[in-house]
Formats: sequence, C-alpha cells, structure tokens
Amino acid sequence: MWGKPHDFIQLTFRNYDKYLAQVAELYTAGNSLREISRIVDLSKTKVRDLVLRAGIPLRSMRNEKGELVLGTRGKRNVKPPHGFWFLNGEVQKHPKEYPIVLEIVERWKSGQAMNSIATWLNKRGVKSPMNKKLSWNSVNNVINRSGSKC
Repeated sequence: MWGKPHDFIQLTFRNYDKYLAQVAELYTAGNSLREISRIVDLSKTKVRDLVLRAGIPLRSMRNEKGELVLGTRGKRNVKPPHGFWFLNGEVQKHPKEYPIVLEIVERWKSGQAMNSIATWLNKRGVKSPMNKKLSWNSVNNVINRSGSKC
C-alpha cells in the first residue's frame, strides 16, 4: 500500500571517511585501486575519490621509460587476426587457418575481387573468427592485416 504524501524514506549513508586512512595506506604501499576496492569492499571509483581526498596523486599508467604499463602484461581479452592463434602466450600461425590467409592474399594479388573471394570461401564453408560468414570487408581486413606476416 502506498504511503501518505508526506512520508519520508530514510536513507542510510556509509561513513566513507573511516576508510580514508586505510585506503591511503594501502595505495601508498603499492596496491592498485581495484585491489584496494576488494580489500575494503568499496567501489573502485569510491576508492579513487578517497585517494584524491587524502591528497595523494594518482600513479601514472606509464613506467620510468614512458611506456604504458598495461602493454607489458601480455595478451588481452581479444582474438588474434584470422589465421593466427595464441600458443604459449604468443601469437603464432594457426595450422588450419593460415593457409587460407595465404590463399586469400594470392587470389587478391592475381586480381580477383574481394567479394568473389568471400563468396568462394563461403562456398567452402570457411567461417570468420566469430563463426560467421565472410564478407568482402572481412576479406579486406585479412589482406590489410597480412601485410608483412605472409
């Protein structure tokens, strides 16, 4: 049942200031914002706000050489280009897909249109890395990415 027009809903707020010292200590010890958010059970954004409120400058995403730190951590949650796969943490030629990439490039260099290459591949049952039919655009992407790899 609906309340009366002048009823108020009581909202409770957490006292975030009690986390300020703990968050500042964890951050200066080298923990990441995400790690701290798991430890103190606060959102990463709230942890970031507390670090800034404590007067601590945020660490850079770059190392001493100026390189992005994220780029040195290995593979990301992405698929490698068609014809390649991750093996032992490195991108390597896929034994079944790579010959198809070579065939695509050879047909394109001989003057065959991208649309006809895509039609030929679809008739052979070749799928994209997303398990869909190939289009002229996907053939174009394979050709552009193959550059020095073939």
